[in-house]
Amino acid sequence: MTAIDQPPKATFRIDMLWTDSRYRSSFIQVVALFLVLTLGYLLIQNVLANLAALGKEFGFSFMRTPASYDINQTLLDYTSRDSHARAAVIGILNTGLVAVVGCLLATLIGVLAGVARLSRNWMLRTVVGVYVEGVRNIPLLIQILLVSALIIGTLPQPREFRGEDPAATMYFWDSVAFTGRGFYFPMPVMNEGSWIVIAALFAGIVGAVVFGRWAKARQQATGEVLPVLPIKAAMIVFTPIVMFLVTALFVPGWPITLELPALRGFNFQGGIFARESYVALTLALAFYTGAFIAENVRAGIQSVSKGQTEASFALGLQPGRTMSLVILPQALRVIIPPLISQYLNLTKNSSLALLIGYMDITGTLMGITLNQTGREFETLFLGMAAYLTFSLSIAGVMNLYNENTKLVERTSATGMGFSVLSFFGSATGRWEQLKKGDAVMHDNYGIRGFLNLFVLFYAIWIALLVNYVFIEGASELRPSYWDWGFFKQFTALGMIALSGAALATCLFKNARFIDMVALEFLFFVFALLVGFPFAALTDSLSFVLIVAGGAAIRLAIFGYTMFGARPNLTFFHRIRPQGA
Repeated sequence: MTAIDQPPKATFRIDMLWTDSRYRSSFIQVVALFLVLTLGYLLIQNVLANLAALGKEFGFSFMRTPASYDINQTLLDYTSRDSHARAAVIGILNTGLVAVVGCLLATLIGVLAGVARLSRNWMLRTVVGVYVEGVRNIPLLIQILLVSALIIGTLPQPREFRGEDPAATMYFWDSVAFTGRGFYFPMPVMNEGSWIVIAALFAGIVGAVVFGRWAKARQQATGEVLPVLPIKAAMIVFTPIVMFLVTALFVPGWPITLELPALRGFNFQGGIFARESYVALTLALAFYTGAFIAENVRAGIQSVSKGQTEASFALGLQPGRTMSLVILPQALRVIIPPLISQYLNLTKNSSLALLIGYMDITGTLMGITLNQTGREFETLFLGMAAYLTFSLSIAGVMNLYNENTKLVERTSATGMGFSVLSFFGSATGRWEQLKKGDAVMHDNYGIRGFLNLFVLFYAIWIALLVNYVFIEGASELRPSYWDWGFFKQFTALGMIALSGAALATCLFKNARFIDMVALEFLFFVFALLVGFPFAALTDSLSFVLIVAGGAAIRLAIFGYTMFGARPNLTFFHRIRPQGA
């Protein structure tokens, strides 16, 4: 018997990196990454060298110096003696206010206009068509200037409310005033016992959610359709009203009163003031973006086969329920992806605010601060980082929502690649994989039980971090964010970002929630190592309680999600078989 000679193994040669298909792809990617990093390094070094040649040193120490300028509309307390960092925060909040309100108004306008474009009423369909085609084809800048001019030129000035001008009148029992300087609304004032009314409002919201789930389960079991929307609205509205009246019987005065705007001198005082520049910018952005959203909605509705509408009518469904149960759930898969782009465009287009005098981040940080300090590179860098954060946050949340609207066949926890789950596969036991459609029909699907506490915990934690890092004023005992070390700054931003990711993935029942929990916990530990001042987050809790309690809660969330008997269904669409 002769031995079969094995062919000698080929030795590795350097030329195999680009000639051998086993190595070529990885080698090209490594070279490309190296070239990109080298180019970035050279660009940064060139910028720093040019700044040094101009006598400038790159840094953000100027953010601690007094801003020495006023801001015409603020959501927080601000004076000209505050720092440039405080002014930048005010500008960022003003940008966020325009983005949030604008997106909500644009969505409402877009949905109504999109549905109206498909109406059988010729007059309604034509009017909406003229609006959509006209607004979409006129530059946004012209529309912003036009709306601003209409508000300033057509609405009466505050001083005219003293005369006999019939147009200069207040509305809603003299509680709302629309003027050329801005809009004035009543402001609620919290008095003794107001917390009871607020608690009743939250109780009404919780009760409405519980009732909605019960009504849906009852409909699936018996087929009986209950008037869910009127009952939920009544629970949310009448519960705090009843508690408001009951509380007024036991406390002196009313628990919540209204501070009405009143004309004093040549202007209104009191109440909530919305400057005309903010109103003009928000309305212009909402109507402009709403026209594009209307086309997205129209296309999404028309993508659903007409036969399904006819079939639902044949089954006895009313047009309203046909739209909400049959058409919109399928149309959302077509509507949401372009809708994300419209939200991003609206947020970025808000940078035109400076042209009508609204002080957003473009007017504060990248405007007056840049001109006063001469730090164009640093201010523009921070401004771009702020807009990038807004855009990525909106895109991240909307993409999670988009995952929930995909077809059931494309939604499963399988195939998600590397995850923390990989380390605990043997410990968690055997699970059955469920498709999203099967999971939705399960009793425990959704944010239920302790999972509601997860949402509350991360929401409170994010609020505390954001308030301490960016909003709360600096003092001798509390250094400004710009005085912190790099690792402390990096850790603070990392905890905010990962806490937001954990909150979003929990709300949208995404399988990556467990990974976000693990990463956020690692950043929490890292924050302890770099000396993050957790005790300064709140005056009501001690350092030991925040650290020990926070670590315990995070471990409990991780364990409950990973090893619980049924809550894993919410995130991973899995269920443990009986006896497993």
